[in-house]
Amino acid sequence: MDVSAKNRHSLFNHRRAFLLFLMMMTVIGIYLLLSTVHVLYAKADNGDVLIAERVNADTSFSSRYTHSVAKCPIIEKYEVSNNYEMVLMESWNCSFGAGIETEPPPGATDRLEDGFYIIDEIDKPFQEVLFHPVSFTDQTITIDDETWNISKEPFVGRTFALTIKKENWFSYLWAKLS
Repeated sequence: MDVSAKNRHSLFNHRRAFLLFLMMMTVIGIYLLLSTVHVLYAKADNGDVLIAERVNADTSFSSRYTHSVAKCPIIEKYEVSNNYEMVLMESWNCSFGAGIETEPPPGATDRLEDGFYIIDEIDKPFQEVLFHPVSFTDQTITIDDETWNISKEPFVGRTFALTIKKENWFSYLWAKLS
């Protein structure tokens, strides 16, 4: 085999590898466009996406802040239901009064633990949970094991809503990267 034949054979193999790569990228792209995920969004009132996190029916998240009057921690724990609703499951506080809920709703239970008054088994679904964090409340949102301090930029002083939307992978990745 002469040098020219070897070069043509090598060029043919490179072209075949490139075409195989293009086909694989096309298949991956189609998969990302057609498959869907559920995404928990924190969107500001002007439409800015502040958080975009993929969630499953077993995802849990919580909000923790210092009450502005009682100066005690308030913790609200949520779970994502099989219907992909946000369900308030527990409310923790260490003070009575100052607008803090102390009566369990029907079906819920209450208990004292480690200095906290806990209302659990609340089981109240929400389509949207609103926040308007301020710097002195030291408020955080934790989704699974990731925590955001929403008393700091870009959250502080802005009204935003947590919602869950069904999105295709591409839209989710775009929101996550922006």
